[in-house]
Amino acid sequence: MMSMTRTTVDVDEAALSAAQAALGTDGLSATVNTALREVARRSVLADFDVLRDVDGTPEEVRAGREGRGGTPAG
Repeated sequence: MMSMTRTTVDVDEAALSAAQAALGTDGLSATVNTALREVARRSVLADFDVLRDVDGTPEEVRAGREGRGGTPAG
């Protein structure tokens, strides 16, 4: 089970409504958690290089990740 933290936060209602529409979520918690996961996912994808990560040799993948400060492929 994932760890959750209960907190109080001021939320921009217009931004919340826009995020709910974009994400297809209902409620504050579901929208915030989905948005946080989406930002993290996009960060990982921004670092993805199809030619290297899919078509590259294991050595090319490892070198590319190490060159960007990423974790070496194991």
